[in-house]
Amino acid sequence: MTRLRSLLLRWLLVPTLSLWALGFVAGYMRSLSQAHEAYDRTLLGSALVVSERLNMADGEVVADLPYAALEMLRTDAQDSIFYRIADLKGGRFITGYEDLPAPAALPREEPVFYDAAYKGHDIRVVALAFTVVDGAEQRPLLVQVAETMDARRQLTWRIVADAASVQLLLIAAAAGLIALGVRQGLAPLKRLRDEVRARGAHDLTPVDTRTVPREVAPLIHAINSHTERQRQLSEAQVRFVANASHQLKTPLTLLRAQVGHALMQIDLEAMRGVVSRLHEATDTTGRLVGQLLALARSEPGRTLEVEDVELTALAREATFEMLPVARGKGIDLGFEGSDSLLVRGERVLLRELVANLVHNAIVYTQERGTVTVSVGKRAQCATLCVVDNGPGIAPAERARAFERFYRIAGSQTQGSGLGLAIVKEICDRHGVDIALVDAPGGGLCVDLVWSCEIIEAQ
Repeated sequence: MTRLRSLLLRWLLVPTLSLWALGFVAGYMRSLSQAHEAYDRTLLGSALVVSERLNMADGEVVADLPYAALEMLRTDAQDSIFYRIADLKGGRFITGYEDLPAPAALPREEPVFYDAAYKGHDIRVVALAFTVVDGAEQRPLLVQVAETMDARRQLTWRIVADAASVQLLLIAAAAGLIALGVRQGLAPLKRLRDEVRARGAHDLTPVDTRTVPREVAPLIHAINSHTERQRQLSEAQVRFVANASHQLKTPLTLLRAQVGHALMQIDLEAMRGVVSRLHEATDTTGRLVGQLLALARSEPGRTLEVEDVELTALAREATFEMLPVARGKGIDLGFEGSDSLLVRGERVLLRELVANLVHNAIVYTQERGTVTVSVGKRAQCATLCVVDNGPGIAPAERARAFERFYRIAGSQTQGSGLGLAIVKEICDRHGVDIALVDAPGGGLCVDLVWSCEIIEAQ
C-alpha cells in the first residue's frame, strides 16, 4: 500500500530533479558558449598580432612571429597552440602547420571561427584574411590560429559544477521544507484517523468535515454518504427483525394452538373444520411473511435492480392473480388499460405494489362490491388507479393510513396494517406520487402518478 506522504514527495521531488537535470544540460551548453565567447576574443587578438608581423621581402612573405603572440594563449590547462599562414587565393602554404584544417568558407571582411579535430584533439580555430603590401604589390593571405579546448571545457565544468551544487543544496533544502509541509498538511488526516479509530462499533454518525482540508472534504462527504446508507440498512434490519417478531408471534401461536386442537379431535368432521381454519390461518401467515419480505426489499438503504417494466402488462397480471380472492367475496374485479407503457423500476417491487393495492381494495370492500384497476396516461405521465366502492378512508385518517401496522379505528377486517405502508415505501423508492381520494359514487381511489419521463412501448 502506497503511503500518501511518499506519493506526494515523489510527485514533487522527482519532477524537480528532472528539471534540475535539464537545467544542468542547458547550463553546460550556455556556459560553453560563454567560454567560447571569452576565449575567442583572445584567439582573435593573437591572430591579429600574427597578421601584423607579416611583411614582404624580395617578393616573398616573411613571418616575424613574436613569442608573445602565441604565449598569450597559454593557460593553466596547457592548451596546445597551432597556426598556419597560406596564400588566400592559391592556397599555397607559407609557414606554420601545413595540415591545419582550413575553414569551410574563406573569410572575407570578418574573421571566421570554427571547430575542428587535429592531431587527436578538438580545436577551436579562427581564420581571417590579411593583405600584405609591398610597394604597388598586394598579396592576400589566410591567417589561422588554433588552440585545443581543454581550458574552455575546464572553465565550463567549473561554472556548471558551482551552479549545480548551489541548485542541489537549494533542492535539498526545499525537499526538507516540502517534507515538513506535507507532514503538517497530513496532520488533519491523522487526527481524523484517530477519531474514527476511537469510535465504537455501532457509531455511524457522520464525520465532521469542518476540521479537514477542503480538498479532502469531498472524500469525507462520500464516506458519510456510504455510512448513512449502512446506517439505514442497519436500522432496516433492526426494524425488520422487530416487525417480524411482533407480527409473527400471534399467528404462530394461533397455528400452534389449532394444530394441538386438531390432534385432540376424534370426529372426522370436527377435525376437518379445525384443519380448514388452520388452512386459512396459514394463508394469512404466509401473506404476512410475504408482506414483511416486501417491506424489507423496499427499505431506503437497499439498492434497486432497475429495469424497463411494461406497466400495463404487469398490472394486468397482478390483478388477475387476485381473481380467486375476489370471487370468494363475490366482488366484481375489473381491469382497464390497453396502451403499453414502459416505466423504470424494480419489477418485483412494482408487482408487489399492485398486488397490495388490489388485495387491500378486495379485503376492505363489502361482498358483491366492485374493484377496478386502470392504467393510463395523464399529461404524458404514467398513472395507475385502484378504485373500490367500499367504505373508504376518512380524510383525517388518510395521512396515517401509510404508517406501518396502523389500523383504521372500528375496522372489522383482519389485516396486518402493512399493505399501504409497503405501497408508500415502494412509491418513494421509485419517485411515484401517491394520493388517497374519494372515488366517484363513494369508496376510495388510490391514485399513482409516475414521473413524465415514460417510454412508450413499440
